[in-house]
Amino acid sequence: MTNQAERLLSEFPEHTYDQWHEAAEKLLKGAPFEKVLVSKTYEDITIQPIYRQEDIKDLEHLKQFPGADSLVRGSKANGFLAAGWEISQELKASTPEALNTIIHEGLNGGQTELNIGINPGCPHCPGFTPETVADIKTALDGVAVDAISTYFSSGSKSLSTAALFFAAAKDMGVDISKVRVAFDDDPLATLVFKGQLKEDLGKRYDQMAALTAWAIKNAPAAQTITVQGDIYHNAGATATQELGYILATLVTYLEEMKARGLCPSEVLPRVRIRVAIGSDYFMEIAKIRATRWLWSKVAAAYGAEDAPIHIHASTSKWNKTSYDAHTNMLRVTSEAFAGVVAGVDGMHIGPYDEIAGESSEFSRRIARNLHIILREECGLDQVIDPAGGSSYIEWLTDQVAAKSWEIFQGIESSGGMLEALKAGTVQDSVEAVAKAKFTDIRRRKYRIVGGNMYPDLKGKKLEPKAVECAPTEKPAVEAASITPSADAAMVEQAIAFAASGTTASAIAAACESEGTLEIKPLATRRAVEEYEALREASAAFAGKTGAAPAIIQLNMGPSRRYRLRADWTASFFEAAGFNVEGATDFDDVDAAVAALANSKAAIAVITSDDDTYQEVVAPLAKAVKALKPAISLLVAGAPGENEAAWRDAGVDDFVNIRSNNYELNEQLLKKTGVL
Repeated sequence: MTNQAERLLSEFPEHTYDQWHEAAEKLLKGAPFEKVLVSKTYEDITIQPIYRQEDIKDLEHLKQFPGADSLVRGSKANGFLAAGWEISQELKASTPEALNTIIHEGLNGGQTELNIGINPGCPHCPGFTPETVADIKTALDGVAVDAISTYFSSGSKSLSTAALFFAAAKDMGVDISKVRVAFDDDPLATLVFKGQLKEDLGKRYDQMAALTAWAIKNAPAAQTITVQGDIYHNAGATATQELGYILATLVTYLEEMKARGLCPSEVLPRVRIRVAIGSDYFMEIAKIRATRWLWSKVAAAYGAEDAPIHIHASTSKWNKTSYDAHTNMLRVTSEAFAGVVAGVDGMHIGPYDEIAGESSEFSRRIARNLHIILREECGLDQVIDPAGGSSYIEWLTDQVAAKSWEIFQGIESSGGMLEALKAGTVQDSVEAVAKAKFTDIRRRKYRIVGGNMYPDLKGKKLEPKAVECAPTEKPAVEAASITPSADAAMVEQAIAFAASGTTASAIAAACESEGTLEIKPLATRRAVEEYEALREASAAFAGKTGAAPAIIQLNMGPSRRYRLRADWTASFFEAAGFNVEGATDFDDVDAAVAALANSKAAIAVITSDDDTYQEVVAPLAKAVKALKPAISLLVAGAPGENEAAWRDAGVDDFVNIRSNNYELNEQLLKKTGVL
């Protein structure tokens, strides 16, 4: 066998990187290697076309095991073998009865964690608004509360929601010490999203400390603090920004809890990290692995060497489309795959119609089934650290961790996360990245299928549910004599009042303190929102006039010569909702002009191959302008040295890969009266 192996290896001699590089340059035929094969991400990480063992030979975590040391290779030694990731689909309903219905729909469909959306206080917003213990019991009727994890996206209502939940659990005979429950208390995330807190931040920290202290004593499996990174991702942030801000927020909360007498080693197990998973597959895997790594560094700094981490992931909202919305199913599949490979502890896969504000039973079922497919059909729960050993992913994990740590250190040196938010440096940094992304989207360097690329003009648009989060007056509530403090005794009082029938509003009113803190908010964005605005304007124009704005393609000569160019050009304009008349090929200038005379299009594009252009562009342009002087006339392709002559003949502009797709479409829509 040894001789056979030696003979086999001799037939495939080892090649050096320099040899590969030389061969690659030959294939590029003069095109610069660095420009064609090397790219740079928004995280300012330079990506090479190939990675080797030499690139990762010095990484310490390669010698470590899952569940140990840096946790890069996984938070558990056995990965998903003992228990898979939590199927944590978000559940939103306005009444306890409706919520109970979709809870059982989810449980029957494979859901393993109840992810319950709590209404933030706006009557127009979706979500459950529990006021009494009876509301909680109705919502959880028929649910084995001690056998399933429950996650409340409760925000500022965490203390009152917790009081109702624990009072209800006791009333149902549930052993509180065995309950797995989490509350989404993240005041800085609320501040970033809304731009203000109408309560004293110090008192919010007191409530956080009180609930955490109570959980340490009574509900060891409960998580009382959440650090939300997805709020930054969905505003356009990079992976490293998201992780850097997570770390800075985590340290802020640990310091605030420490100042209130809680030991960081006891607080860390009560923290849930929430991340988004975007479309950059390898980057998202690296980000999640780096999250565990940097968590371990923070924990070690506080003397908590073995602090467990819980990463809850949700698929991105940034890259979802309301036109051609079914492509969202493909996006979340790739995102979920990345989350599982990276080893998340729980995950919400967004239904394809999620961005509309409401989802259907069908869309929720399809989203849940993706979990089942990844687990039962792909067997991803049977592999421990499937990304381990990949030269590229290991290298990228190291890069993401290092750059995220730099962002974190920069925030700490400026006074911490709150001071950075007050100064607006965090918001400005995210907005700068979002601006760069939108610039690339406009030029179609950043591609969104169904948005700026390959639009489906026959597809039906998701109609978003209108939401106006206007402040409302608080209802009059009965008084609850709860003594506000940072001590667990306050939670005991709140639970006792809840058990006696006191409403959540009364409990919250007794615990909160008036205050105002305002910063520059960070708006949630979607990558394709500018293009959807163009599509909506074109649709409105069609509603008024009976037809969408039209462009006629003057296709000159046999189609086989330029069909790819013609299709590309049609897609270029369809991204803005134009109806492109491009099915006919014309043999000569007279035929093209005759077709134009019968068309209502206010825009014409000459389309053919470069050789044919030399013969037809000038005479055709003159004939077109003679027939319709006001028409906008373009040529598909780069004009080269012909630009001046063709413009003199009547050509107004050119459309090619260097064109700013959004700006040219916007300009043409304005000329046609759409905008």
